[in-house]
Amino acid sequence: MKYASFTRRAAILGAVLSMALATAEAAAPRAVKDAPFGLERRPMPTGEDLNTLLPPSVGGFKREPLPAGTKAKADEDLNVTYRSGSDSVDVGFSIPETAEDAHEAIKVTREEAVASKVPLQGSKFSVGTEPSFFHAADFISWSRGRYFYYAKASSPAALARFMTAFPF
Repeated sequence: MKYASFTRRAAILGAVLSMALATAEAAAPRAVKDAPFGLERRPMPTGEDLNTLLPPSVGGFKREPLPAGTKAKADEDLNVTYRSGSDSVDVGFSIPETAEDAHEAIKVTREEAVASKVPLQGSKFSVGTEPSFFHAADFISWSRGRYFYYAKASSPAALARFMTAFPF
C-alpha cells in the first residue's frame, strides 16, 4: 500500500514538473538566427549606465554628451543624435518594465510605419523572439531582453554603417 501511494505522488510530482518546464519553455522567447545586422550575435545589454548603453561614439558616429543626471526611464524614450559628416542617426532608447513591453513598442513602431505608408518592401519583422525587431530601409527598432532601441538614419547606408558598429 505504501508503494502505491509513493508511486502516485511521484507520478503527480513528475506531471507538475513537466507542465512547469513546458510553460517555461513556451514563455521563453525563441532565438532568431537571421536578425538584421547580426543583432542576435551581439552581447545582451546590462545595467543602466547610459554611456555604455548609448556609447559616445559608434564607429565614425559621435553624439553630444548627455546632461548630468540623465537616467533611462521605463515609460519614456531617451533620444540622442549621432553624426558622421553629413550622415545622422536619431536613436531612441528605454528600459521598459518587461521584455513583453519592449516587444509591444516594436509592434507600435511597425504600426506607425504602416500608417505613415512607409515602403515595407524588403522589411523584416519578428516579435516575441530574442532579439525582436522591425527593420525597413533607414529605420530599425529592436529589443534585447527588456532593453528597447530604435534608430532612424539619414539613409539606409548610414543606418548600415551605424548598426554594424553599435554594440547591442
